[in-house]
Amino acid sequence: MTPRIRTALLSIALLGTLSAQAQVSIFTIPALPPRSAATPPVTTPAPAPTTPAPVTPARPALNPALATPHNANLSGPGSLSGGQDTTWTFNLTNLGEAVIDLQHGACDVRFEVLNAAGQVVRANPTNTVCTMQLVMTNVAPGETMDVQSVRWNGRGSDGRTLPAGEYTIRAYFNGAGVSIVAGDYPVTLEN
Repeated sequence: MTPRIRTALLSIALLGTLSAQAQVSIFTIPALPPRSAATPPVTTPAPAPTTPAPVTPARPALNPALATPHNANLSGPGSLSGGQDTTWTFNLTNLGEAVIDLQHGACDVRFEVLNAAGQVVRANPTNTVCTMQLVMTNVAPGETMDVQSVRWNGRGSDGRTLPAGEYTIRAYFNGAGVSIVAGDYPVTLEN
């Protein structure tokens, strides 16, 4: 045997030994297991359609309550006709001795409507388009100021006119680093 053939045979033997020890293919990688032609693909049956249970949306997290003694309420009509836009005003009365200075956005007063059973039937809208308008509300001690108005047309969150009956408007201010909750306001919806 010539030295050249002997070197070639030793090289083949050495490569065979190394390849037997370090044989790697895509089938030996754990993230890519081999697929057999006899194994059918795994399919998960689609879940049966269900009607989701109604969810009462929660108020967003409120800022800390206004520390200055105050009173907040809604003023406006005690009744409305279904489909007719009706406006209530969020009023703030300063019962303290320092000026209440609120620099806030145009949509910082939010409201929701509850039916006689206490269920939210018109949730606070989350898709309201608000302007970048800055509102300055300064309420001197002993003074009452309009902070913002809210409007409701007797329709529920789904856009349909609600049945005639007694409802409650619940409003709150959440801006300028403070929250102010107005007293509940009862209204009668007439159709």
